[in-house]
Formats: sequence, structure tokens, C-alpha cells
Amino acid sequence: MPETEPGIVHSFVIETDLSKKQMLAFPKFVREHMAFGQVPGIHMTGMEADVSPQGHSMRFEAVPEEGTYTATVRIWLDRPIRVEVRSSMGRDEAFENQLHDVLLMVEQFFEEEARKSTLFMAFVPGSPKTAELRRKRSPVRALFSGNMINLFLLSILIGAFIFLFFGQYAPVIYIGLMLALVLSAGRISAAGSPWRITPRNREVILVQHQVPDGQLANYVQDYKEKIKIAKKKAYDSYSSCPENVCAPDIAQVFRDAGIPSEDKDFLVRRVDIYGLVERVAKKFGMRVPAIVISQDPRPNAAATGFTRQLGTMIITMGLLMQLEEDEIEVVIGHELSHLRAGDPLTLFLLILTQYVAGTYVYFQYLGSFWIPYTVVIFWLIFFFGKFLESRADLEAGIIIAKPKVMAESLKKIGFRRLVLSERFLEPGVSRVWEWLRFDPHPPLYFRIQRLEELDLENPPKHRLLSSMRAVLSGLKHSGAASQEALARERNVQSESVRTRGS
Repeated sequence: MPETEPGIVHSFVIETDLSKKQMLAFPKFVREHMAFGQVPGIHMTGMEADVSPQGHSMRFEAVPEEGTYTATVRIWLDRPIRVEVRSSMGRDEAFENQLHDVLLMVEQFFEEEARKSTLFMAFVPGSPKTAELRRKRSPVRALFSGNMINLFLLSILIGAFIFLFFGQYAPVIYIGLMLALVLSAGRISAAGSPWRITPRNREVILVQHQVPDGQLANYVQDYKEKIKIAKKKAYDSYSSCPENVCAPDIAQVFRDAGIPSEDKDFLVRRVDIYGLVERVAKKFGMRVPAIVISQDPRPNAAATGFTRQLGTMIITMGLLMQLEEDEIEVVIGHELSHLRAGDPLTLFLLILTQYVAGTYVYFQYLGSFWIPYTVVIFWLIFFFGKFLESRADLEAGIIIAKPKVMAESLKKIGFRRLVLSERFLEPGVSRVWEWLRFDPHPPLYFRIQRLEELDLENPPKHRLLSSMRAVLSGLKHSGAASQEALARERNVQSESVRTRGS
């Protein structure tokens, strides 16, 4: 490293689930796929890769679009990714935050590309089956997951049919049916899953095997039978001696099965799922719910059940593969917040009240307005869900005391949506139509900004009321923001027309 380089003024890390070998391809990926120097907010020039006794790294000069600040950035290609900022001008926190988000976005693109050449396996206690990630989500589990809004919306339709066929007995039948469904929601959502986590069998072992770039489909086809043999032997190794399973062991199993492999092609991670949930549950003053691992490759988690005692935590393989343990911890905290606050019970009572009022009080007066009334009720239920989701974010951020980690986990989970909406790097104010969607969650970047701005030294005393005010304020300001965005778009179009005319 040249002696003329200024000292380090700031450093940070970005967690990644990629192996060291995969990380070495990061500079090449940036050159070929990312328009470095043209990302919003920062100009990056002079990128070069470097090898030193300290390891592999890449280096570039960075200048914010506005201002005169300049910095030299070095990225160490390791796990986790280490970033060093050097500048003779001292620190610039706005630049550092922007740089962090830029690099996180690029790293997420890189991980997404790397997964196309990665074979994933998972070994779960008590099950001889390895993971075959299912792209098709179970409709039953989708119905009984989260805060069960889908279930309650379906209940409105069920109530309508019960009313038509059973008349005066409809309320009793409806209440009995809904109680039975809600009380058994946790068990139903866990049914059929072979992957249960218990105090005795508490871990999941994740294995990532890098194959030649872009050849995953051919690789799996060519070595189909041998991969099955390797998976079986790897599971046997894990079952007999789980504490000693590591990348060289798995690589040797693949070589013994006749598959050319190197130790560096494998990454093995151990996640103590029960320990994570237990630790968060203690912070929330709750017992540990039943824990089920879903084979869904999408990063997600859900807590379902009518009460704390009947709760079930569902964690997807995608969440375990894409997030680090502290990020998984805050996601679990969000879901346990729903259980602790009794959100399923709240929604049950809300839907029950609506059903009785709509069927036996308002129905005779609605006439042809029955359909608009139903649509409005559906939307109000979804909007009420935004209060509960915002409160769960706030509560998890305060109790676990890692709001910024939670914000970063949301960026990773919603990475593709944020990029497509052009909000990953410049969140800004949410747009009004994003608040009006039939979705119980507020706009993702609203949730992220709120967590990033959370002051743990002066947290809100009334978390639900604070969340309700924040949601209503977000909706209010989104209208003005949408008008401003529309006006800017019209100005751009007018300027374009004048330019073509001249």
C-alpha cells in the first residue's frame, strides 16, 4: 500500500453468504455487469484489483455528485466484506451512508448472480432428507402464515356462504368454524413439514457448492445420481459427528462419489435455529414457539397461532441462506412481536365484528352497494394491518436494540423490489398508490427509513400509537410527494419537447 495514501477515516463490513472463492470474482463482476461510476450519488473511477499479504482487495476513487469531498475506498474480498474509507478531508457521514448502500446493492446483485452457479444443500436434525428448494409455495402454509390476514379475508367469503345456506344459524356456525381454524392455525401450518427444530435437534447445516459459472443445470444433470449418493453420505457424516462437519469433509464426500471437487468450492454454515428463537423469545418474555423450517427459497419468516402458547414460527431456507444470524434474529423478533401483542386475536375479533355487523345490520341497507362496501372493508383491514406491521418493526428494533441491522435485513429481503422501484439508494418519500395497495405491510422503504431513524435512547413510549401516527403521516405526505413527482415528470417532458423543437 503506497505510503502517500491518507489514513483510514471510516470502515464498515457487509455480511455475505458467498465463499472466499466466489468473492474473488467480485471485481470482474463489477467491471462486466455494473456501471461503476454511474450509480446515483457517487462517481467511482480508477477501479483496480490488488493482491497483498493481507489478502485480495479492490480499490477505487470515490467522489459524491454534490460537494468537493474525495475518498479512496478499498474493499477486502473476504467474509465478511471489509470496506475501508481513506480521505485527507476527514469523515463525511452522508457520503459514508451512501457508499454503504451502493456497495450493499452491488453485493446483492453479485449474490443473485452467484446463486445461478451454486448448488445448495441443507441437513436438518431428525430428517434424512436434504433440501430441495421448492419454488412453489404451499397454499395452505401461505394461508396460515404471518398475521393471518389472508385467512381472515377468506373468512369473509366463508361467512357469506354460511349466511346464504344456514340463515339464522349462520353466526353460531361461523364463529365455531373460525375459532377452530384459528386455534389450530399453528398446527396446520406446520403439518407436512419434515423439518422440525427442537431443543435436542436445534441446528441446520447449510452447504453451498460452487459449480462452473452458468453450468448449474448441466452439472446437476451430468452428476444427478452421484449427487444423490454424495448427499446421502454427507447426511450420514453429519448424523454421526455433527460438530466436525466442515467444507473439506463435504468436498471429500463429493470426490468419493466421483464428482471433481475442491475444498474451496464449498462453504458450510451452521445455524443454531433453536438458540436464535430462544434468545429472542426471552427478550420478549415469551416461551419458545414450535419451530418449522420451510423449503421455500425466498427469504421470509412468519409466526402464526391464536395465542402465545399455540404459536408456531416458520422460517424459510431462503432466509437462512441469504441473511446472517444477527439479521435473522431481528426478523424473528418482528414475528414474535405479532404473537406477543395478540395480533391474530385482534384481527379475529375485528373480522368477527365486521361479519356480524355487515350481515345482520348493514346488509339490508346496502343493496347494490354490497360489492363496494366489501372492497372498502377489505382495504380497511389491510390498512389496519399496516399499523400492526409498523408496531412489530418498532418493537423488534427497540427490544433487540438493533434497528439498523433490521433495516439492512429488510433491504436484503426486499432488494429486488427496492431496485425496481428505484428506492434502494434514494428512498425519498413513499408514493400514495403504494399505501393504497391491498397489502398489510407499509412501503418497504418507509419501514427502512423509520428503523434507521429510530433513537434507542429516546424510544416512543406508546409503540402502537406511534406506529399509527407514523403510518398516517406517511400516507399524508405521500400525496404531496406524488404531486411533486408528477410535476417534475411533466417538466422533464416539456423540456424534452422544447429541446426537440429547437
